[in-house]
Amino acid sequence: MKNLRPAILIFTAILLHSCQSETTESGVLDFQQKTFEKVDCAGQDCAKVSLSYPFFTGSSESANFLNAHVEQQSVMFLNIGENQSIITLDSAISTFLRSYVNFKNEFDSQQEWEISIDSKVTFQVESLISIVFDTFSFTGGAHPNSYRLYLNFDLIKNSPLKNEDLVLDKNALLELAESKFRDLHSVADNVTLAEDNRFFLENGEDFFLPTAMGFEGEEFVMYYNPYEIGPYVMGSTELRFTKEEIKGLVRIP
Repeated sequence: MKNLRPAILIFTAILLHSCQSETTESGVLDFQQKTFEKVDCAGQDCAKVSLSYPFFTGSSESANFLNAHVEQQSVMFLNIGENQSIITLDSAISTFLRSYVNFKNEFDSQQEWEISIDSKVTFQVESLISIVFDTFSFTGGAHPNSYRLYLNFDLIKNSPLKNEDLVLDKNALLELAESKFRDLHSVADNVTLAEDNRFFLENGEDFFLPTAMGFEGEEFVMYYNPYEIGPYVMGSTELRFTKEEIKGLVRIP
């Protein structure tokens, strides 16, 4: 970002509302994929916020409901420190950039900050929608951080679906997921995950379902973020299942 060549505390804002129309089948919601970028600099160093998100068109209750949830989830990713209050997206962006300028004024550092939030619809039928959020951030430390989250919504009731609302048979799903997890990480049949000693397990020995779960097209995805079930060097673990595999185990729309 140093090629921006800003003067002291120059504020640079770039607003890119590229509206990419999405055509959906009858009975589901139309939306536009919007993008937004904003930069603030202190001297030669800058902080940048980049967003890509679905904006549901029309004035239906479902559209308003989803837009509010997409905005507030983005706000939560932008909030730093202990401030997790409910504020507008514009305020969250301004607070993030102002925090960077304050940091630069307090510390003699060439550090730059960046956060990008890429959210998109991965599945939609008349009764259910899945939206994935992929985030990348760097605000100092040994390395950047990335995080994925799925938000699933019941469009009949206009209500969020928790993972426990999606899962019908937790024990059977755990068994299926562990089998695929072991194959992916090449764990020998005669070795437990605890004995393998590479993984972070519940109570030091129990496999568990990830926080991030949602539908992508004809597949159901379970996604373990870095640090969730293994060290940073292991990265993320993605498990994909056909609808036939999870029949009776997960609520299939």
